[in-house]
Amino acid sequence: MPHAVVDAFTIPAGHGPHPAASPYDRRVSEALDVTAFEVYQVELPPDAETVPHDHIDDRNDDVYAITAGDGWLAVDDEATPAGPGQFISVDMRHTRHPRAGRKGLSFIAVCAEATR
Repeated sequence: MPHAVVDAFTIPAGHGPHPAASPYDRRVSEALDVTAFEVYQVELPPDAETVPHDHIDDRNDDVYAITAGDGWLAVDDEATPAGPGQFISVDMRHTRHPRAGRKGLSFIAVCAEATR
């Protein structure tokens, strides 16, 4: 088949192999059978957060595409406000974790091995 389509909300949320796996992760790339990179849809409820982590061991950079809600992306303990329409990248060497605000925070996380 030349393509695949999945509805993210049909994918059970739960912990996966990602270093910051949370009970809110939907492993979209696995459902699509994509192996070149990882894609997660994450729906953090109000005031929830993921686990602080870096990607030194697996050499992955992250991009977060904020789709709804409000919150912050803490990078090396510096909080960057996050809102719909923003894309935030984080180098593998830096500790990061998204935190939801009062509205919750929804985002797509894309993880891929750094080539530099």
